[in-house]
Amino acid sequence: MSGGTLTFRRGLKDALPIIFGYFSASIAFGLLARSSSLTLWETQSFSLFTFTGAAQFMALNLINAGASGPQIVLSYGLLNLRYLLMSAAVAKKVDITHFLQRPLLAFGVTDENFAVTTSNEGQVTPAYQGAVELGPWIGWNLGTLSGWLFGSILPATLSAAMVSSLYALFMALLLPDLKKGLPWIITAASAAGVNTVLELWSGLGSGWSFIIAMMVGTIIGMFVIPAAPEGEAA
Repeated sequence: MSGGTLTFRRGLKDALPIIFGYFSASIAFGLLARSSSLTLWETQSFSLFTFTGAAQFMALNLINAGASGPQIVLSYGLLNLRYLLMSAAVAKKVDITHFLQRPLLAFGVTDENFAVTTSNEGQVTPAYQGAVELGPWIGWNLGTLSGWLFGSILPATLSAAMVSSLYALFMALLLPDLKKGLPWIITAASAAGVNTVLELWSGLGSGWSFIIAMMVGTIIGMFVIPAAPEGEAA
């Protein structure tokens, strides 16, 4: 498929599954944020200016656990480091025509729209990439707003039950990798074990325990997970 056929309209069409998925997931985020005593502006700012679902849910968990601001920011950054590689790949894929397009398009890269972009053969237009990112961003923000507003009219028991969506999200992210074999299981188990030990006996608090566990898991994964063949994802 040539880049010339990839218009803004085509980008929105290709992004529709992501838009609907993000809207649903971000309703849960809005509800959880409200139950965490975040104001509407604080909640919406998460989605407007960061736009990274897994990290936003993680931040709520750390807020509820009493982690400090620097701990949350550091955890946020570590969890999102993968976007450096994704953005670099997207930058090579898009026919940039103006220097401002690069930072704007880098902001909206997520796991899902990265997959859509890289599934196209050849180069894609900035208009197409902009639509692939803008549509999901709008869907995520509308869902966040809806979740926070609906939290005021839903029964307290139903809002409280939405907390389980946080754990379901991370399990959904983790299970596909665990199915790949023992190296991935060892990596995940190591991070979980370190976090549990630090939480129970170190006195460091949830923020630092999570950060250290993340780093330990990353280092162990570097040694035990085999490198993917060239041209294939790990």
